[in-house]
Parts: sequence; structure tokens; C-alpha cells
Amino acid sequence: MGRQLSITEGYGLYIRDFIAFKGQSAKTQEAYTYAGRELVRRFGEIDICSLTFDDVRDWKLWLDKGRSPNTVRNYIVCLRVVLKFLRQRGYEVMNPDDIPVPKREIKQVEYLTEIEMENLFNEVKRKTRGYSNLARTRNLAIMKTLYATGLRNSELCSLDRNTIKENTFTVIGKGNKPRICFIDDESLDCVKDYLSLRDDKNPALFLTLGGKRMKPGDVRRMFEIIRNRSSDFDFIHPHTIRHSYATKMLNRRVDIRYIKEFMGHANLDTTNLYTHVTNPDLKEIYLNAHKLA
Repeated sequence: MGRQLSITEGYGLYIRDFIAFKGQSAKTQEAYTYAGRELVRRFGEIDICSLTFDDVRDWKLWLDKGRSPNTVRNYIVCLRVVLKFLRQRGYEVMNPDDIPVPKREIKQVEYLTEIEMENLFNEVKRKTRGYSNLARTRNLAIMKTLYATGLRNSELCSLDRNTIKENTFTVIGKGNKPRICFIDDESLDCVKDYLSLRDDKNPALFLTLGGKRMKPGDVRRMFEIIRNRSSDFDFIHPHTIRHSYATKMLNRRVDIRYIKEFMGHANLDTTNLYTHVTNPDLKEIYLNAHKLA
């Protein structure tokens, strides 16, 4: 009889000896922890070496009832990776290659056009009761920065006052990978306007009104307030601005390989998602074909 290992122990071994050892992000560790917990929720703390294909199939059908297709896919991928790792360590687990990977669901990308973005900026600047000049100036600087750079929410919150030098800065993105980013003068001027209103010594670029570094949840609440104020923007989230940035770049015929680098995507397949939203070359070909002779 081979060595026994509970599900939690198996996932924990992979997290400790591969993810943590390799220095991968906390989010990666969290993803595998959640995947392991869902397996335990279904089967309890059984020996991971006893898992069969029938078990995995039943687990997937169980997950399908309460999880999105892409979440289920991610859990299956995590299980395959852990099983492959354990086999290399000498544990008699099932062959991960026997587990098919579900197809990725292509989500509809929600974005704002350039005109809609201008309307959003105007909404952010609009004076309303209880909405201070400092809050308006900060929120506009945040919106302008997101739209000018394509930053993720967490990347935005990590910025310091001295991060941006000559319209250029570096962020640490997914997988702890650094990437170079750029910001235009107009957006940078909005950031400077915000900083000119501050008299603190906090190194963070963006602060809550209470004087602490903004966290992703703070930025999400800022968007929630805008959604509640205007029905024109009832679907926007921080990632909507990132999508809008990518769509703008594609519409302006920036090579998709450069857009991939600007956004910090690990592979081109992720960036290609935006070609499902807009393809200016196809649009031009269509319009030219329908011109009157």
C-alpha cells in the first residue's frame, strides 16, 4: 500500500514546496487553497491517492451547479497540477492527463467608448453635496490614471508619490513580474493637481479621505458610489476602465503584441479577447465594401 496523504496535505505540500518556494504570488497560493477546500467540501479529508476519475467527474458536476464555468475550469486545472506534482514525489495518485480540461468560457467584455469615458470624467468632476473638492480631484486622478495606463486595481493602489518619473514607471504585476508603464501629460497633470491639495507625508500616491493608502476595496467603493449616482454607469468597475484602455488602443491600431506588454498579459490569447469586441480593420473593410460606387 502506498503512502497516504489527505487532500489538504496534498495541496499544502504543493503550495509549500513549489508555489511558496518559487516565490509566486499570494493570489496563486490562495487559488490553490480554495480549490483544495472545494474538493474537501465534496469528499471530506480522504486520501488524495484514492481519488478516481469518477470522483473528479462527480466533483465537476457538483461544482457546475454553483460555480461559473471558468471557476470550475480553474479548480480542475489546479487539481491536475497538484496530482502531477505528487506523482513526481512518488505518491500513487491518478494520472492527471486522464482528467480533461473544460473549455474556457469567453466572457463578454464591458467597456466604455472614448466619448463615454469623457462623460465619466465629467460625472466624477460634478459637484454634489458632501462630495469635497479633495475627493473629486483624487477620484478624477484615479480615473485618468487607470484609463491612461491600463493598470489593475491592485497595481494602482501600490503606486507611491515618487513612482512616476518622466511619464514612466514600473509596477509588479501578476506572477510578481515587473512591467514598464507610461502615462500622458494630461493624466499626470490631474495627479499633480491632487497631490497639490495634500499636506501629508504619506508616500502612497492615492489616499483614503482618512489619510491611509487606498486599497482595492476602497477603489471599488468609489466606483460603487458612481454607479449609484448615475444610471449611465451602472455597470462600471475598475476592470471596466482597463478593458476600455485596451479597446481604445486596439481602435487606434496599436499592434496587439504591444497591447499585451502594456497590460502585462502572460500570453497573447488573453489580449486577443479584445478582438471579439472591436476590430477596426474588419470594420474599415466592411464600410469600404458598402460604399456607393
